[in-house]
Amino acid sequence: MKNTIQYFPSLLLALILTACSTEKTWDVIIVGGGLMGSSTAWHLSATGLSVLLVEQQDSIYTYGSSMGDARIARSNNRGDDIWSYLHNRSVQETEELIAYLHEQGHPDGDYKMEDLYTTSPVTYVGRAAIYPGLYASLERQKVNYKLASNLQEAMDLFGVSLKDSVLLVREYNKYSGTLNPQKLIKHLQLGAHHKGVDIRYHTKVTELTAVGNDGYRVKVQHTNTGKTQLLKARKVVSAAGPYTGKLLQGINSNIAQLINPQRVFLAYLKIKPDNYHNLSPMQKDQLLAGYPVINSSEGGRMGSFFSMIEYFDEEGVPIIKVGGHFQRSDIQDLDKVWEEELSEEEIAFGYNNTLKYLGLNNVLIDSTDLQYIHGYSCVYSLTKTEVPYVSYIPNKEGENREDLVALCGLSGVGAKGAMTYGLMAAKLVQQLPEKQDSMLAQIMERMGYGRLVNDIEALKEERSMGHLSQ
Repeated sequence: MKNTIQYFPSLLLALILTACSTEKTWDVIIVGGGLMGSSTAWHLSATGLSVLLVEQQDSIYTYGSSMGDARIARSNNRGDDIWSYLHNRSVQETEELIAYLHEQGHPDGDYKMEDLYTTSPVTYVGRAAIYPGLYASLERQKVNYKLASNLQEAMDLFGVSLKDSVLLVREYNKYSGTLNPQKLIKHLQLGAHHKGVDIRYHTKVTELTAVGNDGYRVKVQHTNTGKTQLLKARKVVSAAGPYTGKLLQGINSNIAQLINPQRVFLAYLKIKPDNYHNLSPMQKDQLLAGYPVINSSEGGRMGSFFSMIEYFDEEGVPIIKVGGHFQRSDIQDLDKVWEEELSEEEIAFGYNNTLKYLGLNNVLIDSTDLQYIHGYSCVYSLTKTEVPYVSYIPNKEGENREDLVALCGLSGVGAKGAMTYGLMAAKLVQQLPEKQDSMLAQIMERMGYGRLVNDIEALKEERSMGHLSQ
């Protein structure tokens, strides 16, 4: 019978962790079983390396940036082709994962891309001034789209009441729409486990220490029993999201200052069931066609929001998730930020933007018809430049031993490119330069070691001028 990773009882997990010999040295230990860590594990699973993936939560996430049923997946990314490439390459890599799982004949079911991707129009609403750049990217990236730049075009194409100086584009590409992070994580871990990756839940890394040139000691603690253990690894991949800075503090203290986790909020709303079911079929179609959306029509970073349908409840009513990439706040306690409730202002942000957007789509409801379900405090792990790192990490002396790789600063661009980021990290672990794909090589350089070193030097210069504390 094939091994599976189906929800081990906590006691069995504890026994497995206790029984693991501290004498074994893993080729690679991956810290973090979210999208990035699981993708990296999958891409390393066919290399013949001994790989251990550790995750402090259970196999079903209850908090974290990878939690949830929906993230926007899209082909068009105005102004920079690398983000488009990350999505498209991830779709290709996901198709290979699905093909593998399907071949295994696993009893959980017939695996399909549709398990992970909901293909639906992706709407972009923005100021008319962005038209030249938007049009150029749509054509260059070969996006199937329709564009309206005035009220008459918007009514004819979409039945939408567009304001002056605002344009609306809808993208119609296969697998553009939404991506389900939690399902993708399960699929990745199942595939990786089938190929020999060891996966341990309830296992929190509390300390990472370099051992000369002989790899790393990884101190872990079982989150249920409190039992600690030292593991050994020749190489480590840090995919710990907002915990990355703290994890790497002992390796290179500059990293924590280059990565600044910020809280972002997500509000979950729905039209009250009676009101929703009283909408006409045309209004319901308008609502569904309008999501997911990225709306920057108000101008400025603080006026933009993203929104999508997270799921449909038991009454068949869509649950609308709304948030803002730039609605950020500082974090007092990283372990407790996930429990932080939304403020009245944050809830109002979700309400107001959702009501305005439904009105734009001629789904006219009163504010009392819209119901707040709950909110969620998420964390974006940001770099100072807001461009991610997928890079080797230098030690305190500034030496690159090429045995420690980190994926960090993914902010709001991580989910749709997760499969590509994991591929990049796996190539770094194997020290394989990218020679075949020029765009992938460009991205690895842009997010890689050279840029990280330059950012560290700039940070040191700021510090020496007294702009930053030690």
